[in-house]
Amino acid sequence: MTADMGRTDNSLLVADIGGTNARFSLARVKAGGIDVASPTIYRTADYPGLETALAHFLDNAGRPTLAGAAVCAAGPVEGKGNAAYISMTNSRWNVTAEALARVAGVERPRLMNDFAALALSIPGLEASDLSPVGPAREALAGEPVGILGAGTGLGVASLVFGAGEEVVVPGEGGHVDLAAGNDREAAVIAWLRARYGHVSVERVLSGPGLVTLYGALAALSGKEADPALTPPDIAERARRGTCDIASETVQLFCGWLGAVAGDLALTIGARGGIYIGGGIVPSWLAGGPGLFSEEIFRARFEAKGRFSAWLSRIPVHVICRKDAALLGLARAARDA
Repeated sequence: MTADMGRTDNSLLVADIGGTNARFSLARVKAGGIDVASPTIYRTADYPGLETALAHFLDNAGRPTLAGAAVCAAGPVEGKGNAAYISMTNSRWNVTAEALARVAGVERPRLMNDFAALALSIPGLEASDLSPVGPAREALAGEPVGILGAGTGLGVASLVFGAGEEVVVPGEGGHVDLAAGNDREAAVIAWLRARYGHVSVERVLSGPGLVTLYGALAALSGKEADPALTPPDIAERARRGTCDIASETVQLFCGWLGAVAGDLALTIGARGGIYIGGGIVPSWLAGGPGLFSEEIFRARFEAKGRFSAWLSRIPVHVICRKDAALLGLARAARDA
């Protein structure tokens, strides 16, 4: 992408706001697709709010005239139009459409849940952006698509098609009840319930959830978990095979993610496929084979009794493109 791309009048502002980092970029519609520039990443702790960081980015980009803008953040969107906002739980920033419109100079900006943005990217992804989970299956065109992914939390959304339109259905599926598929999982849930009360799928299927799951397994084994242990530490121990608890943590994670993905596929009739985003599974795949168990995931994905054969025909892919959410935002800004 050329250096002066941001100064054209068909540029689109896109931003993915996380609890730790905010990613800003400019995108441009071209024949056959959308180009998204490499994002500029700011630490949210370094700025008092969205307005200051966004103004800094636009100043550095030469204050381009924008054709549209779209921003996503973790959490549900409240309100409509320029009164829309997202209350973030892991950041002091107040993400509002009003601030986006005022600072960017865009009349009708889009404010979206982060997994809604990721869902909108799916029709624009190439085969090279995806990694299949298990043997290849064929998606049915025009049928619902489900997306989920573990990172700071567990994001869930779906994408449906009708009358030539793509309609994103965001949700908070990370907070549904975690279900046990065997006695070991039931014991883990019982331990977690005694400690936390409600046990959601996000309680284990997230970065913090990996640490929580490791702690539960350690306690059930009569051991004490290292309080300084991080999700990457657990993954590395499992990869090296140096810690049985870490290995079981990763295996349970893969199985529970498969079970939850199968539930999502059944709930929305996802014959268009299931897609896995978030930070954890793509990073496990990027680190080499052996950590993310496609076999465990797929077995639990299909283990739904009378609907096992139906689920066996649904393709599952991991989204490996790092800026996929920004692509989805660009598609939303283009169509606003």
